Amino acid sequence: MNLPLALFLAFFNLLPDAHTATYYVKGDNCNNCCRGLPGPQGVPGLPGLHGGRGQDGNTGPKGEKGETGLIGQTGPQGVAGEDGNKGHRGRKGVKGECGPPGAAGPKGDLGPQGPPGDKGQKGYKGEKGARPPRIAFTVSRSEPLGPVMQKTPVTFDKIHTNQGDSFDVYSSHFICKINGTYFFTVHVLSAENRTAYGWIMLNNDHQMAFHGDAQAFHGTGSNTIILHLVREDHVWVQLNENSSLLNHFSSFSGHILFED
Repeated sequence: MNLPLALFLAFFNLLPDAHTATYYVKGDNCNNCCRGLPGPQGVPGLPGLHGGRGQDGNTGPKGEKGETGLIGQTGPQGVAGEDGNKGHRGRKGVKGECGPPGAAGPKGDLGPQGPPGDKGQKGYKGEKGARPPRIAFTVSRSEPLGPVMQKTPVTFDKIHTNQGDSFDVYSSHFICKINGTYFFTVHVLSAENRTAYGWIMLNNDHQMAFHGDAQAFHGTGSNTIILHLVREDHVWVQLNENSSLLNHFSSFSGHILFED
């Protein structure tokens, strides 16, 4: 006997007067007979097998919106996606604070010259500068010369001016003492019916010619030259052969223009 059936019989025997109940045979045709008292509730039977899945019911009405749930923890960063399309330009932000000055850049190109500025105030008078050298001379002859038989230096025996003592009265040469630029001029008057032809000389080099023609009875000749000289250069006047000079109408002059 299995365990559920034994439990059932034991429970049945415990019920009072369970054996005195009246039973009727199925199928009796007694319309006026009386039924007996209901028997006690039996022991629940064993659970039956699960039935098959029923059909889905109709969709119910939409429920009310629930409360917002708590924010979950941030998940791990995903793989970077492809670059999207360029967005629209945003609004201009608020101007930030000025940053510290940067390092000095390379020097730029020279810009165009600006307009002249206003005239400044007159400065203080400077100290007196060095006095420029004073070198000047004029000499002439007091006696006729020639006619000469060869190239001959013209000597001058009358000194009109010799500032700086650069004209040597013994050689009739101007001897440079200060490097600079000098101005020289010569003027001659020929003797009667004689030619006066000669040169202004620098050391032993011919520099500038002058000529007084005999056809003029007393021919005159003159010339001027500016020379750059250094110390110990000699400037003098030379007369060519067969030339002749009258007296004090012949002169030789020179002076410094500026020193180096």
